[in-house]
Amino acid sequence: MSADQLSLVPGRAKRVRSAVPLAEINPVVSVIIDSPLPHLDRLFDYAVPASMSNDVVPGVRVRVRFSGKLTDAWVVTRQATSDHTGALMPLASLISAEPVLDAQLLSLVRDISLRNAGVVSDVLRSAIPNRHARAEATLIPESDDVEESDIAVWAQYSGGEALIKRTCSGESPRAIVTTGNDDPALLIAKFAQVVASSKRDVIVVAPDRTAVERVVRQLAALNVPPSTIATLLADDGPEKRYRNYVHALRGQARIVVGTRSAVFAPASRLASVVVWDDWSESLVDPQAPYWNARDVAVLRSQTQNCGLVVIGPSISTESAALIPWAVHVSKPREVIRKTLAHVRCALDDVYRDRDVSGPLARIPGIALQTIKRALADGPVAVLVARAGYQPRLLCDYCRLPAVCSLCAGPLMRTQRSSAPTCFHCGQQDANWSCAQCRGTNTRATAVGSERTSEELGRAFPGIPVRTSSGDHIVREVDQRPAIVVATPGALPVATHGYSAAILLDGNVMLSRPDLRAAEDTFAKWCEVTSQVRSGGEVIVVADPDQSAVQALIRHDPLGFATRELEVRKDVALPPAVRLAVLTGTQSDIDDLLEIAHLPDGTIKRGPVPVGQGELRLLLSIERARGVELSTALKDATAIRSARHKGKPVNIKIDPHHI
Repeated sequence: MSADQLSLVPGRAKRVRSAVPLAEINPVVSVIIDSPLPHLDRLFDYAVPASMSNDVVPGVRVRVRFSGKLTDAWVVTRQATSDHTGALMPLASLISAEPVLDAQLLSLVRDISLRNAGVVSDVLRSAIPNRHARAEATLIPESDDVEESDIAVWAQYSGGEALIKRTCSGESPRAIVTTGNDDPALLIAKFAQVVASSKRDVIVVAPDRTAVERVVRQLAALNVPPSTIATLLADDGPEKRYRNYVHALRGQARIVVGTRSAVFAPASRLASVVVWDDWSESLVDPQAPYWNARDVAVLRSQTQNCGLVVIGPSISTESAALIPWAVHVSKPREVIRKTLAHVRCALDDVYRDRDVSGPLARIPGIALQTIKRALADGPVAVLVARAGYQPRLLCDYCRLPAVCSLCAGPLMRTQRSSAPTCFHCGQQDANWSCAQCRGTNTRATAVGSERTSEELGRAFPGIPVRTSSGDHIVREVDQRPAIVVATPGALPVATHGYSAAILLDGNVMLSRPDLRAAEDTFAKWCEVTSQVRSGGEVIVVADPDQSAVQALIRHDPLGFATRELEVRKDVALPPAVRLAVLTGTQSDIDDLLEIAHLPDGTIKRGPVPVGQGELRLLLSIERARGVELSTALKDATAIRSARHKGKPVNIKIDPHHI
């Protein structure tokens, strides 16, 4: 028989290329092609060569020939026949016999891709690490049993003890936990230990590597065997990441701790998914379809009937929208008032009368006095809005932004004596002059962490001043007196807590032109405040009438999140509604909308120009019908992709920033 000759697939009159013998039983597989093209987001049938028959099972990775090129694919099903009317191409090769894609994960990935109007393979690429042969061949020892432990630390929380007991018994409780000034890493580690001791699995999703390492250190301190823990970090090498993934896949890891992609981690007896600081932007995948780990965890809790714990010092608006489906767990109010640091506003009427320069000074007198007192007891945290020395400059005469003469990028100053430097291209311009008025002098419109450290160093001679921001992040500080200047998210952990905290640039952070400006600022303030030990002081430099300031003074994260949710309802923005943001040229957006069968009740806002000839259009619909909107957009995108017409339109569902 020649290589070009065709033969029949057993069981049905289907023609298959017979260059190689085919499997006698179930010779057809349906696969998902690893392709970002929307019109290829469906199953394709291939024939199974006899040589692969024993290893090709649902969930394994294979290589197929598609459009003349070898392409990776995931096997979804294996069956006897195919509905395809043409010739079936045989599988080219088997990448791995390890079944990495089970039915539950595939269902979850499909739901997420549909919710976000994306492509299944794009989500799978994030959910399943690339295969590494050496890691797969490594024999992983059987995990040890996790010893039972007390839950005293959780017993202080109203509903905390019931949350753990119900999770261990196989129920699926959902909770939004506010931690006050307790270490979230300790609470998460204790929760995971107790649940793992009941022979059930826990997935912990943390915002960054530092948070993951904190949880792992706490687990080690609780004597949890390392063999029961698997860490999944995006910046780990491919071998280590895949080895840990296989560790969880084979049911040997009871506790999986990782960054956002860990939310897809396999777990044979999943009891609960824990999400730490769900407000963090790092939990949003930067690649299409821009899924959020919190949304994946919520959907996984619903579809797989497992528990959900969203934990942190504050509550996001999306988490507040989950109540009462999820219950709020926290310490009683009287305990919170006694244990949390005392928060004061440096710009309220009381301190404004005492210090007339307070409203004008970036670091008011009350803040300097607090630092002086607190240094006797340990380190003091100072939160600033921006990194650098003078991150933005203005013309001293006309007050227009100072821009680079080469690329028109914004100018900054990297240190006191440096020439203005372009933020984009890095060019230093010692002879800069304003294009509008020809002025040659600049003034700072913003002060960064390095300039703040310099000022505090002069104000407190002999006291060490440490800066943590950007590429230079300090992980931990001891209890010796020191001033720690940090940008949001870069504050190091103090061994026994900070004696005080100063929250500078409050009005700058709150006035950002972003829907989440107040929510993000409040969350970052809560994060710093939670690290100040009981009896310490927190000074916030911001307008006292701001709701975020008042909520911080009252230690009321639930009240603030509830208020933000009500505001979102009034303006019909997420999470009160489901919002789709379309970005592209006018012709491409019009073409997409002409094809899409948008559901009745869809509200259009815009379009508005966003630069480079592109426009942005907002589509919103009531939340219960969000899947209808995303389905219509997904289908229309696939049709445009198949026609090869125009450029793709970028679609974001409920984006983090609006």
